[in-house]
Amino acid sequence: MHKVIAFDSKEFTRSNAAGEVKFYTPLGCGITVSKEKEFDALYTQKLQEISTNFKIERCCGAFSPAEYFQKIGPAKTVSLSDQLLKSVQDLVESVYFSYVILPPKEIPIVEVGGYKCPKKEIKTFDFLRNLSVYFSYMTAWKYLGIEGRESETILIDGFHGKRTPAWDDIINKVSPIVYSHGDESNPFISIADIVSFLTNKKLWDNYLRLTPENIAQAWKGYPFTTDTHFLDKGILSKIKWYTDEHIELSSFYARPIVFLRADDYNMAQLKLLDVYPEATILAKQKGGCVQGFDKGMDSPKVKNGDIFVYAGEESMKLANTLKDIYDIETMPFKDLREKIRNS
Repeated sequence: MHKVIAFDSKEFTRSNAAGEVKFYTPLGCGITVSKEKEFDALYTQKLQEISTNFKIERCCGAFSPAEYFQKIGPAKTVSLSDQLLKSVQDLVESVYFSYVILPPKEIPIVEVGGYKCPKKEIKTFDFLRNLSVYFSYMTAWKYLGIEGRESETILIDGFHGKRTPAWDDIINKVSPIVYSHGDESNPFISIADIVSFLTNKKLWDNYLRLTPENIAQAWKGYPFTTDTHFLDKGILSKIKWYTDEHIELSSFYARPIVFLRADDYNMAQLKLLDVYPEATILAKQKGGCVQGFDKGMDSPKVKNGDIFVYAGEESMKLANTLKDIYDIETMPFKDLREKIRNS
Protein backbone atom coordinates (compact mmCIF):
# COMPACT_ATOMS: atom_id res chain seq x y z
CA MET A 1 0.00 0.00 0.00
CA HIS A 2 1.25 3.46 -0.93
CA LYS A 3 2.22 5.64 2.00
CA VAL A 4 2.84 9.32 2.64
CA ILE A 5 5.47 10.24 5.24
CA ALA A 6 5.52 13.89 6.35
CA PHE A 7 8.43 15.36 8.31
CA ASP A 8 8.89 18.40 10.50
CA SER A 9 11.10 19.28 13.48
CA LYS A 10 11.28 21.46 16.58
CA GLU A 11 13.94 22.59 19.01
CA PHE A 12 14.06 20.57 22.25
CA THR A 13 15.68 22.48 25.12
CA ARG A 14 16.05 21.86 28.83
CA SER A 15 17.48 24.50 31.18
CA ASN A 16 18.32 24.70 34.87
CA ALA A 17 16.72 27.03 37.42
CA ALA A 18 19.12 29.80 36.42
CA GLY A 19 17.99 29.59 32.80
CA GLU A 20 21.21 28.02 31.54
CA VAL A 21 20.66 25.55 28.70
CA LYS A 22 21.79 22.11 29.85
CA PHE A 23 20.42 20.00 27.03
CA TYR A 24 19.64 20.93 23.46
CA THR A 25 18.77 18.98 20.34
CA PRO A 26 16.53 19.30 17.32
CA LEU A 27 13.63 16.84 17.58
CA GLY A 28 12.38 15.50 14.27
CA CYS A 29 9.08 13.77 13.61
CA GLY A 30 7.60 11.91 10.64
CA ILE A 31 4.00 10.67 10.45
CA THR A 32 2.87 7.81 8.21
CA VAL A 33 -0.51 7.92 6.45
CA SER A 34 -1.91 5.52 3.84
CA LYS A 35 -5.42 6.90 3.35
CA GLU A 36 -4.35 10.30 2.02
CA LYS A 37 -7.67 11.64 0.73
CA GLU A 38 -9.58 10.51 3.81
CA PHE A 39 -6.97 12.08 6.08
CA ASP A 40 -6.96 15.37 4.16
CA ALA A 41 -10.75 15.66 4.13
CA LEU A 42 -11.13 14.81 7.81
CA TYR A 43 -8.32 17.17 8.83
CA THR A 44 -9.87 20.04 6.87
CA GLN A 45 -13.29 19.46 8.39
CA LYS A 46 -12.01 19.14 11.96
CA LEU A 47 -9.66 22.12 11.73
CA GLN A 48 -12.58 24.33 10.69
CA GLU A 49 -14.75 23.03 13.53
CA ILE A 50 -12.08 23.20 16.22
CA SER A 51 -10.71 26.61 15.21
CA THR A 52 -14.27 27.98 15.28
CA ASN A 53 -14.74 26.57 18.78
CA PHE A 54 -11.55 28.34 19.84
CA LYS A 55 -12.83 31.56 18.24
CA ILE A 56 -9.99 31.81 15.73
CA GLU A 57 -11.48 34.05 13.05
CA ARG A 58 -9.00 33.34 10.31
CA CYS A 59 -7.06 30.10 10.53
CA CYS A 60 -4.41 29.09 8.02
CA GLY A 61 -4.85 26.16 5.69
CA ALA A 62 -3.12 24.05 8.35
CA PHE A 63 -2.43 24.59 12.04
CA SER A 64 1.06 25.29 13.37
CA PRO A 65 1.25 25.59 17.18
CA ALA A 66 4.18 28.02 17.10
CA GLU A 67 2.19 30.52 15.05
CA TYR A 68 -0.65 30.66 17.59
CA PHE A 69 1.27 30.44 20.86
CA GLN A 70 1.16 34.22 21.35
CA LYS A 71 -2.24 34.76 19.75
CA ILE A 72 -4.35 32.38 21.86
CA GLY A 73 -1.96 31.49 24.69
CA PRO A 74 -0.07 28.30 25.61
CA ALA A 75 -2.97 26.41 27.23
CA LYS A 76 -5.35 26.89 24.29
CA THR A 77 -2.57 26.09 21.79
CA VAL A 78 -1.89 22.78 23.53
CA SER A 79 -5.59 21.96 23.80
CA LEU A 80 -6.33 22.80 20.16
CA SER A 81 -3.29 20.82 19.01
CA ASP A 82 -4.33 17.76 20.99
CA GLN A 83 -7.93 17.93 19.81
CA LEU A 84 -6.87 18.23 16.18
CA LEU A 85 -4.44 15.32 16.50
CA LYS A 86 -7.05 13.11 18.18
CA SER A 87 -9.55 13.90 15.44
CA VAL A 88 -7.30 12.26 12.83
CA GLN A 89 -5.25 9.88 15.00
CA ASP A 90 -6.93 6.74 13.68
CA LEU A 91 -5.57 7.56 10.20
CA VAL A 92 -1.98 7.97 11.46
CA GLU A 93 -0.33 4.57 11.26
CA SER A 94 2.99 5.33 12.89
CA VAL A 95 5.22 8.16 14.07
CA TYR A 96 8.98 8.23 13.56
CA PHE A 97 11.20 10.34 15.84
CA SER A 98 14.85 11.29 15.71
CA TYR A 99 17.12 13.56 17.72
CA VAL A 100 20.85 14.14 18.25
CA ILE A 101 23.17 13.13 21.07
CA LEU A 102 26.45 15.05 20.84
CA PRO A 103 27.62 15.87 24.39
CA PRO A 104 29.75 19.06 24.18
CA LYS A 105 32.06 17.72 26.91
CA GLU A 106 32.94 14.71 24.75
CA ILE A 107 32.73 16.49 21.38
CA PRO A 108 33.43 20.18 21.98
CA ILE A 109 34.16 21.02 18.33
CA VAL A 110 32.70 20.00 14.96
CA GLU A 111 34.66 20.54 11.76
CA VAL A 112 32.59 21.60 8.74
CA GLY A 113 33.28 22.70 5.17
CA GLY A 114 36.23 21.62 3.06
CA TYR A 115 34.67 21.52 -0.42
CA LYS A 116 35.22 24.79 -2.33
CA CYS A 117 35.56 26.50 1.03
CA PRO A 118 37.97 26.36 3.96
CA LYS A 119 37.42 23.85 6.74
CA LYS A 120 36.10 25.49 9.87
CA GLU A 121 35.75 24.42 13.49
CA ILE A 122 32.59 25.47 15.34
CA LYS A 123 31.38 24.74 18.83
CA THR A 124 29.08 21.72 19.09
CA PHE A 125 26.24 23.76 20.53
CA ASP A 126 26.42 26.18 17.59
CA PHE A 127 26.50 23.22 15.21
CA LEU A 128 23.32 21.82 16.77
CA ARG A 129 21.64 25.21 16.47
CA ASN A 130 22.47 25.26 12.76
CA LEU A 131 21.34 21.66 12.41
CA SER A 132 17.90 22.49 13.81
CA VAL A 133 17.15 24.69 10.79
CA TYR A 134 17.22 21.70 8.45
CA PHE A 135 16.57 18.79 10.79
CA SER A 136 13.25 17.96 9.12
CA TYR A 137 15.17 16.45 6.22
CA MET A 138 17.72 14.84 8.55
CA THR A 139 14.85 12.90 10.09
CA ALA A 140 13.73 11.88 6.60
CA TRP A 141 17.28 10.76 5.83
CA LYS A 142 17.43 8.59 8.95
CA TYR A 143 14.01 7.14 8.14
CA LEU A 144 15.07 6.26 4.58
CA GLY A 145 18.01 4.31 5.99
CA ILE A 146 15.66 1.33 6.18
CA GLU A 147 15.63 -0.52 2.86
CA GLY A 148 12.33 -0.64 0.98
CA ARG A 149 11.06 2.82 1.90
CA GLU A 150 12.08 4.45 -1.39
CA SER A 151 8.60 3.94 -2.88
CA GLU A 152 6.93 6.09 -0.24
CA THR A 153 6.07 9.74 -0.85
CA ILE A 154 8.33 11.95 1.29
CA LEU A 155 6.99 15.36 2.33
CA ILE A 156 9.36 17.73 4.14
CA ASP A 157 8.65 21.08 5.77
CA GLY A 158 10.60 23.95 4.22
CA PHE A 159 14.16 24.54 5.34
CA HIS A 160 17.36 26.41 4.54
CA GLY A 161 20.70 24.72 4.84
CA LYS A 162 24.04 23.95 3.29
CA ARG A 163 24.75 20.73 1.43
CA THR A 164 25.40 17.61 3.46
CA PRO A 165 26.06 13.97 2.53
CA ALA A 166 22.68 13.19 4.11
CA TRP A 167 20.87 15.39 1.59
CA ASP A 168 22.83 13.84 -1.24
CA ASP A 169 21.74 10.40 0.01
CA ILE A 170 18.08 11.45 0.06
CA ILE A 171 17.94 12.78 -3.50
CA ASN A 172 19.80 9.70 -4.76
CA LYS A 173 16.99 7.54 -3.37
CA VAL A 174 13.81 9.61 -3.73
CA SER A 175 12.48 12.93 -4.98
CA PRO A 176 11.18 14.58 -1.80
CA ILE A 177 8.47 17.22 -1.96
CA VAL A 178 9.38 20.31 0.08
CA TYR A 179 6.66 22.62 1.39
CA SER A 180 7.69 26.14 2.27
CA HIS A 181 5.60 27.01 5.36
CA GLY A 182 4.30 23.46 5.16
CA ASP A 183 3.10 23.45 8.76
CA GLU A 184 0.61 26.20 7.77
CA SER A 185 -0.47 24.83 4.38
CA ASN A 186 -0.14 21.03 4.42
CA PRO A 187 -2.22 18.83 6.79
CA PHE A 188 0.31 16.00 6.90
CA ILE A 189 3.23 18.26 7.85
CA SER A 190 0.96 20.09 10.29
CA ILE A 191 0.31 16.88 12.24
CA ALA A 192 4.05 16.07 12.27
CA ASP A 193 4.60 19.58 13.63
CA ILE A 194 1.88 19.08 16.27
CA VAL A 195 3.29 15.72 17.37
CA SER A 196 6.76 17.25 17.79
CA PHE A 197 5.25 20.11 19.80
CA LEU A 198 3.18 17.83 22.04
CA THR A 199 6.06 15.42 22.60
CA ASN A 200 8.05 18.23 24.17
CA LYS A 201 5.06 19.17 26.32
CA LYS A 202 4.28 15.61 27.45
CA LEU A 203 7.87 14.90 28.45
CA TRP A 204 8.08 18.21 30.33
CA ASP A 205 4.81 17.65 32.21
CA ASN A 206 5.89 14.19 33.32
CA TYR A 207 9.49 15.14 34.21
CA LEU A 208 10.81 12.71 31.61
CA ARG A 209 14.11 12.90 29.76
CA LEU A 210 14.28 12.59 25.99
CA THR A 211 14.79 8.86 25.38
CA PRO A 212 13.15 6.34 23.00
CA GLU A 213 11.49 4.62 25.97
CA ASN A 214 10.06 7.86 27.36
CA ILE A 215 8.74 8.97 23.97
CA ALA A 216 6.91 5.63 23.69
CA GLN A 217 5.54 6.15 27.21
CA ALA A 218 4.40 9.70 26.39
CA TRP A 219 2.30 8.44 23.47
CA LYS A 220 0.92 5.36 25.21
CA GLY A 221 -2.83 5.17 24.68
CA TYR A 222 -2.76 6.66 21.18
CA PRO A 223 -3.53 4.22 18.33
CA PHE A 224 -0.36 4.81 16.31
CA THR A 225 2.99 3.13 16.94
CA THR A 226 6.20 5.06 17.65
CA ASP A 227 9.75 4.38 16.53
CA THR A 228 12.61 6.53 17.84
CA HIS A 229 16.26 6.69 16.82
CA PHE A 230 18.98 9.15 17.78
CA LEU A 231 21.92 10.38 15.76
CA ASP A 232 25.34 10.44 17.42
CA LYS A 233 29.01 10.96 16.61
CA GLY A 234 29.01 7.78 14.53
CA ILE A 235 27.11 9.50 11.73
CA LEU A 236 28.53 13.00 12.20
CA SER A 237 30.22 12.86 8.80
CA LYS A 238 26.76 12.51 7.19
CA ILE A 239 24.96 15.36 8.92
CA LYS A 240 27.57 18.13 8.88
CA TRP A 241 27.77 20.41 5.87
CA TYR A 242 30.76 20.01 3.57
CA THR A 243 30.36 23.25 1.61
CA ASP A 244 29.11 26.79 2.08
CA GLU A 245 26.79 26.31 -0.91
CA HIS A 246 23.13 26.18 0.11
CA ILE A 247 20.85 23.39 -1.05
CA GLU A 248 18.94 24.41 -4.17
CA LEU A 249 15.31 23.43 -3.62
CA SER A 250 13.56 24.83 -6.71
CA SER A 251 13.05 21.44 -8.32
CA PHE A 252 11.72 19.92 -5.09
CA TYR A 253 9.12 22.50 -4.03
CA ALA A 254 5.46 21.53 -4.00
CA ARG A 255 3.73 23.30 -6.89
CA PRO A 256 2.20 25.69 -7.40
CA ILE A 257 4.10 28.04 -5.15
CA VAL A 258 1.91 30.92 -4.04
CA PHE A 259 4.38 33.81 -3.98
CA LEU A 260 3.51 36.84 -1.85
CA ARG A 261 4.90 40.32 -2.34
CA ALA A 262 3.72 43.71 -1.11
CA ASP A 263 5.50 47.04 -1.38
CA ASP A 264 7.25 47.98 1.87
CA TYR A 265 6.28 44.72 3.63
CA ASN A 266 8.60 41.84 4.48
CA MET A 267 7.31 38.29 4.96
CA ALA A 268 7.14 38.60 8.75
CA GLN A 269 4.90 41.64 8.36
CA LEU A 270 2.74 39.96 5.72
CA LYS A 271 2.10 37.06 8.10
CA LEU A 272 0.43 39.49 10.49
CA LEU A 273 -2.18 40.52 7.91
CA ASP A 274 -5.55 38.84 7.43
CA VAL A 275 -4.67 37.98 3.84
CA TYR A 276 -1.88 35.60 4.85
CA PRO A 277 -4.17 32.79 6.10
CA GLU A 278 -6.07 33.10 2.81
CA ALA A 279 -2.83 32.58 0.88
CA THR A 280 -2.10 29.39 2.86
CA ILE A 281 -5.65 28.14 2.22
CA LEU A 282 -5.16 28.69 -1.52
CA ALA A 283 -1.84 26.84 -1.37
CA LYS A 284 -3.54 23.94 0.44
CA GLN A 285 -6.38 23.80 -2.07
CA LYS A 286 -3.89 23.67 -4.93
CA GLY A 287 -1.60 21.13 -3.25
CA GLY A 288 1.26 23.61 -3.24
CA CYS A 289 3.02 25.86 -0.76
CA VAL A 290 3.42 29.53 0.06
CA GLN A 291 6.37 31.86 0.46
CA GLY A 292 7.44 35.48 0.26
CA PHE A 293 9.17 36.80 -2.83
CA ASP A 294 12.54 38.51 -3.01
CA LYS A 295 13.43 39.46 -6.59
CA GLY A 296 17.10 38.62 -6.20
CA MET A 297 16.74 35.35 -4.32
CA ASP A 298 13.43 33.93 -5.52
CA SER A 299 13.19 34.74 -9.24
CA PRO A 300 14.89 31.44 -10.20
CA LYS A 301 12.23 29.53 -8.22
CA VAL A 302 9.35 30.69 -10.42
CA LYS A 303 7.89 28.00 -12.71
CA ASN A 304 4.93 27.78 -15.06
CA GLY A 305 1.74 27.28 -13.10
CA ASP A 306 2.79 29.26 -10.02
CA ILE A 307 0.68 32.03 -8.50
CA PHE A 308 1.94 35.53 -7.69
CA VAL A 309 -0.12 37.60 -5.24
CA TYR A 310 0.82 41.27 -4.95
CA ALA A 311 0.00 44.61 -3.38
CA GLY A 312 1.43 47.97 -4.44
CA GLU A 313 2.61 49.46 -7.72
CA GLU A 314 6.14 48.04 -7.69
CA SER A 315 4.93 44.54 -6.82
CA MET A 316 2.28 44.75 -9.55
CA LYS A 317 4.92 45.70 -12.12
CA LEU A 318 7.07 42.77 -11.00
CA ALA A 319 4.07 40.44 -11.26
CA ASN A 320 3.39 41.61 -14.82
CA THR A 321 7.05 41.18 -15.77
CA LEU A 322 7.09 37.62 -14.46
CA LYS A 323 3.83 36.89 -16.28
CA ASP A 324 5.52 37.91 -19.54
CA ILE A 325 8.25 35.35 -18.83
CA TYR A 326 6.28 32.48 -17.29
CA ASP A 327 2.79 31.07 -17.61
CA ILE A 328 1.73 32.10 -14.11
CA GLU A 329 -1.41 33.49 -12.51
CA THR A 330 -1.23 36.93 -10.87
CA MET A 331 -3.72 38.70 -8.64
CA PRO A 332 -3.87 41.46 -6.03
CA PHE A 333 -4.26 40.43 -2.40
CA LYS A 334 -7.84 41.72 -2.33
CA ASP A 335 -8.88 39.03 -4.84
CA LEU A 336 -7.60 36.12 -2.74
CA ARG A 337 -10.87 35.46 -0.92
CA GLU A 338 -12.85 35.25 -4.13
CA LYS A 339 -10.20 32.97 -5.62
CA ILE A 340 -10.52 30.60 -2.65
CA ARG A 341 -14.31 30.44 -3.02
CA ASN A 342 -13.99 29.50 -6.67
CA SER A 343 -11.20 26.94 -6.25
